[in-house]
Amino acid sequence: MSRVRHIATRRHPGIVDAMGLIGRKQAAPPVEARSRRGVPEDIERLYQIVAAVRENRQFETAASFDAAVHPFLKAGLCWVLSIGPAIVGFVAVDARAGSVEMLYVHPAHEGKTIGRALMRRALGDLIRLGHRIAWLVTARETRAERFYRAQGWVEMAEAGRGSVKLAKKLSGM
Repeated sequence: MSRVRHIATRRHPGIVDAMGLIGRKQAAPPVEARSRRGVPEDIERLYQIVAAVRENRQFETAASFDAAVHPFLKAGLCWVLSIGPAIVGFVAVDARAGSVEMLYVHPAHEGKTIGRALMRRALGDLIRLGHRIAWLVTARETRAERFYRAQGWVEMAEAGRGSVKLAKKLSGM
């Protein structure tokens, strides 16, 4: 299990305040974020994250999400990141295609480098699988597209219905 140290700037829901600081005007204690391979038992929480996002809503039902994510979980190609006991984000890659298929961070945890940490895990998997270029599809003019472009992803092609296909060179990472 990997550990990423994250200093909280505000309280995170679901984390017990073991130091008894709730209600006091003191800095929150450090919070450890942990990443691990996702497992099928995580599906319910992963769907809660997907259902909470405001953009790139791809799945209409829990059943459609389950069918889409289960193969990645079964193949060990999904990473989850937890803060305390709660999973707050996940990423899944397609080993054959060399693509990042899903990257979601719960809205309450956006802007805390969780997406970047998960993307590093995903790209590391693709490098280990022998890919030199990774690609993904995202909706145009969204926060997700801006996030990917800020991480060095470049446009490859139009993907239809307001989406764009982005690519990133993996060699030298």
